[in-house]
Amino acid sequence: MKVSEQSFAINLHIMRAFGLYTSKESTPTWKVISYLMYTIFMLPVPLFGTLYFIFDTTNFDMMRLNDNAFLIAEISCQFTKLFPFIKDADRVRKCIHYFENSVFRVLKPREVTILQECIDTCVRNSKVYVFAVFSINIIWASKPFFEKDYRLPVDLWLPFDPTTGPVIYYPVFVALVIAVGYVSIACAAIDPLIAGLAFQASSQLKILKDNLEHLGENFETFKDNGLAGRIRNCVIHHQEILNFTHEYEECFSLAVFGQFVGSVFVICFCCLQLSKMEPMSYNSFSILTYMVVYMVELLFYCYYGTILYEESNNLTQAAYMGKWYEYDIKSRKVLMILMERSNNPIVITAGKLLEVSLVTFTTILRRSYSLLAVLENYY
Repeated sequence: MKVSEQSFAINLHIMRAFGLYTSKESTPTWKVISYLMYTIFMLPVPLFGTLYFIFDTTNFDMMRLNDNAFLIAEISCQFTKLFPFIKDADRVRKCIHYFENSVFRVLKPREVTILQECIDTCVRNSKVYVFAVFSINIIWASKPFFEKDYRLPVDLWLPFDPTTGPVIYYPVFVALVIAVGYVSIACAAIDPLIAGLAFQASSQLKILKDNLEHLGENFETFKDNGLAGRIRNCVIHHQEILNFTHEYEECFSLAVFGQFVGSVFVICFCCLQLSKMEPMSYNSFSILTYMVVYMVELLFYCYYGTILYEESNNLTQAAYMGKWYEYDIKSRKVLMILMERSNNPIVITAGKLLEVSLVTFTTILRRSYSLLAVLENYY
């Protein structure tokens, strides 16, 4: 089985069902169906939720307003995340399957161990996160059943009153849950996938570092003509990793940027709600659980972006730790080219503005707190 299929099987199944991934070249028919699903499930909630803020001034409730605001902010920031998976479907598919290239084939037991650890981590992250998001959806959708009256999980402006009776209420309720579920479950598949691809690049750097540290070992394992050939293979390996990171950033930079910007508002609104709720209520439990899962989502990007940076930053040291002083002049020159090329560590950016790193994670939390402090004055 291919590396991508081993690492992201559950992700690709969900994305394929939601019209966000195709294993073959995308066709006009597939794109039309995908765009149709995207529009039907993505547009109504933020649109009618915003219209509710504008037109419904009779039942103004700051708590309900805040409740709606965080959901609308969350769905709105997903527009930029899901859109590239349809618009640039072929390019995204190439990026997902990039490490199936023969350049990344592993041969030594140490390499197999590193790659298997990466696959296991990607599978674990995907399963746990999809389960967590699915559970959050159930908790969120069940909130109206703890109310005395018919009430939707989020207030929407509609040309009719959906709370007049069960005949109207339940179809609207089911449609709303499906729409929100499409967005959240799709993101539950995409978030570990994007982060996992960065981790796969980090694992390839680990393999490259291992090869550089043990260049003089096991010549018979490799079908090349001497030490210079093995170093040349390492140079090619390194260049392919750099090519991947460029393609990775081009595919997902805008998606991650939208996630980061929206996160400032979502975390702020969640904290504002928690500050006004009863500590042990069902609603506070729902919001707290959601916020924890949401911050884990952010941490996926920032943590694995930092891991990629650290692995690339240590590449020169790994080359120096080998027995380079025993190499011939030609091999030393090739190795020096690789070391010079690796002096600049790999930095993934979101929207060409923000580094995908733990520093950015803390910056988002600080900005959320600053916005919370401002809103507290008007609550």
